[in-house]
Amino acid sequence: MLRRLYIKNYALIEEITVNFDRGLSIITGETGAGKSILLDAISLLIGERASTDFIRHGQSKSIVEAEFDRIPSDSVRSFLKTNNIESEDDTIIIRRELNQKGSSRAFINDSPVQLTLLKQIGEALIDLHGQHEHQSLLHQELHINFLDEYAKLIPERNAYQSEFAEFTKLRSSLEQLVENRAQLAREREFLEFKFQELKSVDPKENEDQENERELLILEHSEELGSLTGELYDDLYESEDSVHSQLGKAKLAFERLKKIDATFIEQEKELLSAIAIISELSHTLSAYHDGVESQPERLAVLRQRQVALTRLKKKYGPTLEHVIATYAELEEQLGDTSSIEEKIDEVGSTLAKQQTKTEQLALKLSSARKRYAKSFEKKIVEELQTLGIENAQFVIDFESQQLSTTGVDRVAFLLSSNKGEDPKPLVKVASGGEVSRIMLALKTVLADGDTIPLMIFDEIDAGISGRIAQRVGKAMKSLTANHQIIAITHLGQIAAFADTHFVVEKSSNGDSTTSVLRKLSDSEHESAIASLISGSVVTDHSLNAARSLVQEASNLVSA
Repeated sequence: MLRRLYIKNYALIEEITVNFDRGLSIITGETGAGKSILLDAISLLIGERASTDFIRHGQSKSIVEAEFDRIPSDSVRSFLKTNNIESEDDTIIIRRELNQKGSSRAFINDSPVQLTLLKQIGEALIDLHGQHEHQSLLHQELHINFLDEYAKLIPERNAYQSEFAEFTKLRSSLEQLVENRAQLAREREFLEFKFQELKSVDPKENEDQENERELLILEHSEELGSLTGELYDDLYESEDSVHSQLGKAKLAFERLKKIDATFIEQEKELLSAIAIISELSHTLSAYHDGVESQPERLAVLRQRQVALTRLKKKYGPTLEHVIATYAELEEQLGDTSSIEEKIDEVGSTLAKQQTKTEQLALKLSSARKRYAKSFEKKIVEELQTLGIENAQFVIDFESQQLSTTGVDRVAFLLSSNKGEDPKPLVKVASGGEVSRIMLALKTVLADGDTIPLMIFDEIDAGISGRIAQRVGKAMKSLTANHQIIAITHLGQIAAFADTHFVVEKSSNGDSTTSVLRKLSDSEHESAIASLISGSVVTDHSLNAARSLVQEASNLVSA
């Protein structure tokens, strides 16, 4: 339940801390005292739009904070765990801060969070019903949620939605494949042209560099033959070649070492040089013998380089880019057959998934229609209790394509007068009727609703007397499963309060302040009396207030 509400610098509210109790908390106060401001502040905790206009004059920021004393459901506990938010003693504190720059900050248990997360947990903790705002009844697309909640079909609907999500995923995949096929068909002629251009050359990795090396050799074959022949003669073949001179030197070293042994090591170096010259000479001779003019090969390489250069200019800048483009085009063109296979495969899987999803949707629809009559009957009974004596409440089903909720479009129809056919609730219900219908719904759904706090504003619009007493009793009955806060102008409703608060406005110099004050039992009776007789409480109105409180107590006991 809501244990504490803290509001600072919000409109007429300077700073208040309100401790709430379980049961039914009634809030009363004169028109303009600030009751609506209180609800506007609370609405910030469920993600409503914030305006700097509500920051109290002369202040830099507004703060609204609510503390709940326990985690109300497994889904909320899972939410906290998923978002790494710790909760000491199962306490949840949600806070919204608004500054003059127009930005706001949100916190859950002092952890900063995005506003969307505050909205999610706020709506799981607070069910706020105003005269026309925050009323899901006025959004026809949400009517199906009430029916599913009553029929306890949420697990089945969640299971269906998992299958529907898979169905939509497969459908999107198939649509993308078909689009890819169409796009490929549109581009195929151009792709084929580019592919054939590359295929006709069929470039190989590093081919251009290897060709350049071979071209350089072929283009200088004559020079290579001449130079290697001359080198061979100079080093080995001619009479005064290097090899001949080294041979003479060898003979000299043989005489020298006989005289002085120190020349033995130098002779070894000379012999090594002779061996090197011999090996080099044989290599040059072999190369010289192999050199030949190859005009045909030269022409082929030159043509090949021209072709590769053209491709590099068009698809380059490097041959690696050309080869990558070649491979990519080959893959794209090869997709034609594979994409058809994928389309057939995904199409077959989609058909099976559609059948499975439709079966679950029809099963869900059948269950809804089976529970609809008893739901209608219970709502009518509650509406009659709440003073809409001639109520007709009908759940209208309309078939639709598969959607997140199945194949049903559900609308609540209402007639509150004899002789009138039920019409869409969103068009015919008055503000007071909407509030009472919501109260009837919440009464019927009370067992399964896990939202701990329900707030009703202006639920007494358009009613009085005994009907108001019935509304008060209905709200009191909801306290078996919920904490209820209600703003009212009627003593018959206020008489059912477990706790009574009054909103009061006071002026001090140039400023006006609203406060929320908890009333004692005697003040509770006086406040009800003022609702009956106005600002002047008479003995008659005070006695009437006491009678209302006693009568409310008797009705609750009964």
